[in-house]
Amino acid sequence: MTNVEFHLQLNHNETWNMSRLHFHDHCELLLPLVSPGNIFVSGQVYPLRRGTLYLIGENTLHRTMAEGFHARYVLHISRKSLAQLSTPQTDLTQLCASSFRRAELRGGEMTEVIELFQALERNKNDGSFGSDMRQMVALLNLLIRLAPTLSAATAGESIYNKDFLRVAPILDYIRDNLDQPLTLDQIAGQFYISKHYLCRIFKSATGFSVMEYIIYSRVLRARQLLQEGVSVQRAGELSGFSDNSHFIRTFGHLTGSTPGRYAKEYQASDQVLLHNELRR
Repeated sequence: MTNVEFHLQLNHNETWNMSRLHFHDHCELLLPLVSPGNIFVSGQVYPLRRGTLYLIGENTLHRTMAEGFHARYVLHISRKSLAQLSTPQTDLTQLCASSFRRAELRGGEMTEVIELFQALERNKNDGSFGSDMRQMVALLNLLIRLAPTLSAATAGESIYNKDFLRVAPILDYIRDNLDQPLTLDQIAGQFYISKHYLCRIFKSATGFSVMEYIIYSRVLRARQLLQEGVSVQRAGELSGFSDNSHFIRTFGHLTGSTPGRYAKEYQASDQVLLHNELRR
């Protein structure tokens, strides 16, 4: 239990926008402490609100966008770590069972949850006697409190402004055709609009460009295929990369690892997870 890995941050920013789309191999628990902003998750846009707890699953493409001062707690924890903390009676890996959920915290729930985040922040493992155990107790208290709430939650209603209604079918088309050649001209022609208009409404609705979305979606698809045991070259082809060297460079640029190394590390981690499951 002392080797359980997680990362907690309390962030304050005068202005805060993620510079780009991203995804990761761990679950993210996000608790905004102020209300302004939106979050793009898996092709939908949702509001960021104080009093709402957000769960972003592993391998989920997302980007948060806030206007003005923004403060939030962010906890990152992997499925492997959740498995280490789980028991036959209390399976915390359920937190990774969904790509996105949000739960409204009513009445005194928000205060209670903030206090649990604060307790985890206070009880950092500083190497002193008992600090590691106090940290694990604080982490378990937080997860045990949040898991039932998030398990009963859903993504809820997304935001549908005029531009996003026009862009939603374009997002679906891109996700359904990642293995095909996708260019601005080709996508614009598919929807009988100009390339300039496509770029403008896409950026307005999502906060990022068409090609940025295509590239990140392709790398995410490749990661998922590598996790399933597909070879590096085949994963690149099925994700829409016609050139293997370009796939390896792009994958490395966005993830910090080569496809081959990522596949090996994921398989090793998966074996540890399986071992922990069998021990319970």
